Amino acid sequence: MPGSESHAKCGSMQQATPRNAGTAGRHAGWTRRLAASVAVGIGIAGTALGCCRRRADIPPRGAPGPRPSGAATVWVVDDAERIETKAGVLPAMSGQDNAIWSPGQPVRLFGLPGETIALQVVVTAGDAALSRVEVRIKPFHSAGQADSEPSGVRIERFVEPELQMRERSGGKVAGESLGWALGAMPPDPSVDGLVVDPLIPIERAQPWADYPMSVPAGSHRAVWVDLSLRGQGPGAGAYASEIAVSAAGTALASIPVELQVGSRPLPYAAVHTMVYLDPAEIHGRTGSAEAVERGFQLLHGHQLGPVFPIRSRDDVSAYRDVLTGRSYTAERGYDGAGEGRAADVVAIGTYGDLGKPTQENVARLRDIVAALGELGIRDDPGKTDVFLYAADESCGDPAGAGWSQAVKAAGLPVRVGWTCSEDPSRQPVDIPIVFAPSYDDDEARQARAAGKSVWIYNGQLPSTGSFLTDSWTVSLRANAWIQAAHGIDRWFYWESTFWNDDNRGGKGPYDPLLTAETFHNQQGDHCNGDGVLMYPGRQVQAGYRNAGWAGVFPSIRMKQWRRGIQDAGYLMLARAVDRPKADAVADGLVGAVLSKAPGGAPAWPTGGRPWADARRRLFEIIDAR
Repeated sequence: MPGSESHAKCGSMQQATPRNAGTAGRHAGWTRRLAASVAVGIGIAGTALGCCRRRADIPPRGAPGPRPSGAATVWVVDDAERIETKAGVLPAMSGQDNAIWSPGQPVRLFGLPGETIALQVVVTAGDAALSRVEVRIKPFHSAGQADSEPSGVRIERFVEPELQMRERSGGKVAGESLGWALGAMPPDPSVDGLVVDPLIPIERAQPWADYPMSVPAGSHRAVWVDLSLRGQGPGAGAYASEIAVSAAGTALASIPVELQVGSRPLPYAAVHTMVYLDPAEIHGRTGSAEAVERGFQLLHGHQLGPVFPIRSRDDVSAYRDVLTGRSYTAERGYDGAGEGRAADVVAIGTYGDLGKPTQENVARLRDIVAALGELGIRDDPGKTDVFLYAADESCGDPAGAGWSQAVKAAGLPVRVGWTCSEDPSRQPVDIPIVFAPSYDDDEARQARAAGKSVWIYNGQLPSTGSFLTDSWTVSLRANAWIQAAHGIDRWFYWESTFWNDDNRGGKGPYDPLLTAETFHNQQGDHCNGDGVLMYPGRQVQAGYRNAGWAGVFPSIRMKQWRRGIQDAGYLMLARAVDRPKADAVADGLVGAVLSKAPGGAPAWPTGGRPWADARRRLFEIIDAR
């Protein structure tokens, strides 16, 4: 849960009043909703620095560039760009800083077995509007053998609807927000108050998502494409395909695609994460228990580690299939990375929900740990992290030391953790989870020498990437690189399904498929995208956008995090071949970050091309073995 450290002003990381002025009220709401979910049977057995004065160094609102004209064009770009409908002429259209395509050339891709590669096919209307635009990707075949058997590359296509963005994320101090410190605010990615983030599979698109697409004159529309090299997918070698685009049944363009696949399989989840998912929110919003399991599957497939409320043995039983990995099998309709893998992180009493270490609550913890053990899930630091979440963003809470002492006295095989940004070596818990700008490599090293695991949570520019929608597109990709380069044990993000702004100071339920504004608090902070990494496939509330599917949809930001985690896998493999060369690639990409970050812009690239080039260099190190 976001709290004091996340809204600390001007770099101050001192403990202060939590964002929601106390967590009890919000946690009570979670408890009530969780109880309702279990009952229906989920079946997946601060200091203010003056008035909001406008500063000259705050980037202006997004505005269209020169309007595209002439004939319609089709072009391709990788996954590091956001393509707003009215963005105007963009450099990537001419191949400038375009990592995978230039006019008159094939799309050139590379990957490893087990990887998912993403690209975007963009249709730009010139002087005339286009209607019924469709994008198709032909099956991949061995290069030069168009009549050979399909290679097994799985192709998924998504339409990119736009969200309304009323204003930039911000707070009481102009130019500052929960996602960036003063002076680090990125340019506005929205155009005319619209920004893309949800990804709707084309087979689920409703009229508001517009597929087949309509493209107004002088505008763009993009289709996101995931190419998965998993399962019985292609072995090492060269493969070919073709992108075919039509409008109103008439061909617009045909672009060849070349794919080079290396020989070394990419590891699953090369860096570890922890992302909160609220089963009750998914169930209440979609009216479907099936959608809850699909939410877990979506996170797992993007190599993210979901956590959820566990307060009793009954909770362990209700979510046993998620915990043991059965939810991630073909029999449960799963077709993604990490098939059958059990949970690698289990948070008991998330956000301090188990309460104080009373005799009764210690007995509850003992029962939960025993129930997990019966499923074969035990704490194995660095592999399967099972811990009690003692308290949230309150370093002075006696629950940290109290639970640590109680667990030790009871001889329970579980560690104790919490979120607190003081020196981790001095904290009374086994797992200090430190807010991103406060994470210091030297302090973390000392804490590990004392037997602690030091994790990181959330993110703020320029120390790390930001999770907000109006941040740099590559922010979450940068976070995974930072994690891999600095050997951070686990990265925690506070929420992924915050579709009800029920913070104190919040505005209640809203339509996440319509508006980018997701979060408000009593301190005056407001955020775009905070707490939302996935979108509901169905909404039972009248008047909300509805795709009519009992599931959840990914976001562009979730895809960026997956890309970064896969890149961390590249770094892991390349280090095994030639560590000095691999580290030189990472060092040249990720500059001064975390507690050492300078003010202003990030010390890592904010455009996509350098990240793609770095991955290519790692690929060449790996493939040379």
